[in-house]
Amino acid sequence: MLRLRQDIPLFPGGKKKALTLSYDDGVTQDERLIDMMNQYKVKGTFNINAGLMGDRDWLKQPGIDVSHYKWEKEKIHSVYEGQEIAVHTMTHPDLARVPEGMAAYEIAHCRKVLEEITHTPVTGMAYPFGTYNQRVKDAAKNCGITYARTIQSTGSFFLPEDFLEWNPTCHHTETCVFELLEKFLQPVSNEDYNALMLFYLWGHAYEFDAYEQWGMIEQFLRKASGKSDVWYATNGEICSYIKAVDSLVYSSTGDYIYNPSWQDVWLLIDRKIYCIKSGGTAIIEP
Repeated sequence: MLRLRQDIPLFPGGKKKALTLSYDDGVTQDERLIDMMNQYKVKGTFNINAGLMGDRDWLKQPGIDVSHYKWEKEKIHSVYEGQEIAVHTMTHPDLARVPEGMAAYEIAHCRKVLEEITHTPVTGMAYPFGTYNQRVKDAAKNCGITYARTIQSTGSFFLPEDFLEWNPTCHHTETCVFELLEKFLQPVSNEDYNALMLFYLWGHAYEFDAYEQWGMIEQFLRKASGKSDVWYATNGEICSYIKAVDSLVYSSTGDYIYNPSWQDVWLLIDRKIYCIKSGGTAIIEP
C-alpha cells in the first residue's frame, strides 16, 4: 500500500503554536505594556513613526480623549529593549493615497532612522491606518521590508500566505479575544496537528487608557503566558523562521532534507519530530 507522507512545519523547539503582539505609534503608554510583557515573558513588535518621535499631541476621536504623546528618539532604545522595533512610516500618511515616491520615502527613511537607533536591520512594518495596495506593497518590498501588518482581523490562527499582507488574529478591543485565546490554548495532539497555529494580537497602547483596559491586557498576558507548547516571539522572528522553513531543500525522493538557512528548523514527519540543523542535512526514516 502506498504510504501518504506528511511534512508539517513546527516552530522552534518542536512547538506547534506561536503568540505575538503588535502595537503602533510609539506612544508613551508602550512602556507600561512592555513592563507587563516582560513580566510574563511575552514578545512583540512596536511600530514607530520616526518623524513624529517626541510629539506631544492629544488624541480626540469618538469615544477617545487620551494622551497620544510619543517617545523621544533618545528614549527609544531603552524603552523598547527586548522587544522588536518596526517601521510605521515617518509621518503616518495613508500610503495608498500618496505618490509612489512619497510612499517609498516614508518607508525607507523611517527604516534608516530606526536602524540608527537599534544598530540592527529593521525589516518589519505596519501600514498606517491599515491601508495599502499592490503599489504600496511593492514599494515596501523595494525598501527592504520583509513583512507588513494590516488591520484586518481573521479570527483565526493561520500564518499569512504573503507576509507583506499579514492579517492579525484580532484587535484587543474585540469581544472575541478571550474566546479565541481559549480555543488557541487547547492541547493539540500529533494525530490532530496539521498546520502551525499563530495568535496575533494588535492595537495601540493608548487605547488601554482610553477604554480603561489595562486589567484586560494583563489578564490576557497572564492567561497566554508560560505554555510549554507556545513559542513567544516577535513578528520578525516568526517571519524569519517561516522563510527558513521555506528554504529547505529536498532530495528527489524526500529522504534527505538540507537546511541552508542560519537557524535550525523543526518538522513533524509521520508523527516523528526532526530538527534540521542550520547548514545540516536530515535523513528521514522510512
